[in-house]
Amino acid sequence: MKAIGSALLDTVKHLNIVRNLPKYFDEEEQRLAVQSVIIGVVVWAVVFCLKTVIHWLLHTILNFAETGPSPWIIFIPLLGGALIVTWLSRINPSILYFRDKKQHIHELNDVEGDGLERAISLYYTSEPSFERALTGQEGVEARWQLPTFSLAIRKFLATLATLGTGGSGGLEGSVTLIGESIAAGLFKPRPLTQDSERHPLLIGRFWNWWYADKTDHLQTAQLSGIAAAVSVLLGTPFAAAFFASEVMYRYRPVIEKLVYALISALVAFFLTDLVTEGHPVPFETEFLYVPPSTLHYYSVLLLLGVCVSLVSQYFRRLRISFEHGFHESQPNIWRRHLLGALVTGLVAIAVHYIVRYFGLAEDGLELVLGPGETVVDLAFAGDLTISIALIALVAKMIATLATITSGGSAGLLVPTLFFGTMVASVLARVFGYEPMMLIVPAMVASLVSIANVPLAAILFAVEAFGSVYMVPALFMMVIGTILAHEQTIYRTQRETYESRQILPGVSVRRVSIPASWATQTLIDIDFRRHFDLNVIGLVECRSDDGRPRMRLGTASSTVLEEGDTLVVLGRDEKLSELESFLEVEYAKKESQEQMTE
Repeated sequence: MKAIGSALLDTVKHLNIVRNLPKYFDEEEQRLAVQSVIIGVVVWAVVFCLKTVIHWLLHTILNFAETGPSPWIIFIPLLGGALIVTWLSRINPSILYFRDKKQHIHELNDVEGDGLERAISLYYTSEPSFERALTGQEGVEARWQLPTFSLAIRKFLATLATLGTGGSGGLEGSVTLIGESIAAGLFKPRPLTQDSERHPLLIGRFWNWWYADKTDHLQTAQLSGIAAAVSVLLGTPFAAAFFASEVMYRYRPVIEKLVYALISALVAFFLTDLVTEGHPVPFETEFLYVPPSTLHYYSVLLLLGVCVSLVSQYFRRLRISFEHGFHESQPNIWRRHLLGALVTGLVAIAVHYIVRYFGLAEDGLELVLGPGETVVDLAFAGDLTISIALIALVAKMIATLATITSGGSAGLLVPTLFFGTMVASVLARVFGYEPMMLIVPAMVASLVSIANVPLAAILFAVEAFGSVYMVPALFMMVIGTILAHEQTIYRTQRETYESRQILPGVSVRRVSIPASWATQTLIDIDFRRHFDLNVIGLVECRSDDGRPRMRLGTASSTVLEEGDTLVVLGRDEKLSELESFLEVEYAKKESQEQMTE
C-alpha cells in the first residue's frame, strides 16, 4: 500500500510539468513562436484580401467582356493595368541584380515580374558574406536599407493591376514578396522604435523583446511570411512551409526555421479555412478517384513525366527568348508594358474566336486570362477536350510569358500547375483514365521540373488530394528530378559559390592555382599587370596546422602552392579572361600527365 501511495503522490507531483511547461522553452523560442503567429495573421489578412479582390475583379471584367458588345473591350483593362504597373515600378524603385549563365548582369525591378525572385534576393541580403563586408553592408542593416512595407503595398497594387485586369500568371510569386516584405517590415527600426528609450515601460521594453537583431532571426521571420502567403493560396500549410524552405535553401533545408515557417503557415491556413468555410484548396474536386496500381497506369505516368519535362524545358527556353525580345527591342518601360498587355490580349482574342469558330467552346477568354484556376477545375471535372487542352496549353504559355517578361506583376507557380494539368488532360482522354488520376501526378511533375521543389510537390499532392497519391507523386518526383536536374525558373537561385556579385559588373571569384604557378609569388607572375585584377585573399590548401586557412590581404611575396585558392576581385570581363587562361593551363597539365602515362 505504501508503494501505491507513493506512486500516486509522484503522479500528482509530476503534474506540475503542465504548469511549468513554458519554462521548457527558452525566451528566444517563445519569442520566435509568437512572432510566427503574428506574422501569419498579418500576412494572411493582406494576401487573402488580395486574392479575393483579384478573383472578384477578374470575374467581373471577363463577364462584361463575354456578354458585352465585343470581346475586344478586354484591351481597355489590360492596357490600363499595364500603365498602372509601369507607374508603380517607377516609384522609388530598388533594383536587384542577377547573373545569367553567360555571366551577363541583368536588373530586376522590385515591382515587375515574378516577385519570388526578388524575395530570394532579399532573403539573403542580411546573410554575412565576404562580399558584403567589402561594401560595408552586413547583417540585418543591409535589409533595412531596402523597402519593406512600401514594397509590399506597391507589389499588392501592381499584382491587382496585372491579374485583376486580365493579365496571365499566378498569384504566388507576388504574395511571396509581399509576405517577405511584411515580415521584414514588422522588425524594421522606425522613428517610433528608435525613440523607444523615452518609453522604457511600454514601447521600449516591447521593442527590445521583439526586435530581430540577428540574421537568423530575421530570416526566420522572412521564411514565415513567405510560408504564410503560400499557405493562403494553396491551402496546404505543410507544403507551403517546405516550399518556402526549398526555394530559399534548395538542397539545404533548415529544420529550425522550417518549424516557425510551419507555425505561420498553419495560422494562415486555419484563418482561411474559417473564412472560406472549409474550402482552402484552390482547386475544386467533386470526387476523389483512387489511382490504380497497375503496370499500365505507371507506364502512362512515365510518359506523362517525360511530356511534362519536355514542356518545362521548352517553357524555360521560350522565356529567355521573350525576355530578350521585350527588354532588348523595347528599352522604354512604358512601351514594354503596353506591348506585353497587347500580346496577352491578342492571344486571348485569337483563342476566343478559334474555339467559337470550331464549336469547341462558347468563350475562350478564360482559357488564357487570369491565374487559370477555373480552367484547372474544368480539367478535374473532365470537361476539357484534347483540342481545348492543347490550345489552352500553348496560349497560356505565350500569354503568361508576355505578361511576366514584359514586367507584369505575376508569378509562375500556378501556371506550371496549369501546364501539367493540360498535358494530363490530353493523356487522360487518350488512355481513358479519370482526369484526376493523371492531373495530380502531373502537378507534381510540373513543380519538380519547372520550380524544382520536390518535397513541397509531394506534400502538396498528399495534403490537397489525399495519401492515395503518395506513390504516384513519388514516382513523378523521381522522373522529374532525373529529367530536370538542377534547372529552376527562379534565376536568383543560380548564383554559385565560386562567383558572387558585389556591384553591377564587379564580382569576387575563387580560382584554383595551376601547377605552373606553384612555388612562385604574385610578384613573379606579375599578376596585377597581366590580369588587371586584385587578389584580396588566399585559401591555403595546407597551413601550418595541416588544415585549410584563409588569409586576407595576401602579401605579394607569399609563395603559392598547387591546390591553393586565390580570392580575386575585379570586373567581370577581366575575371572571365582569367578563368579562360586558367582553363588552358589546366588543359596543358592534363595533356602532360597523359603523355607521361
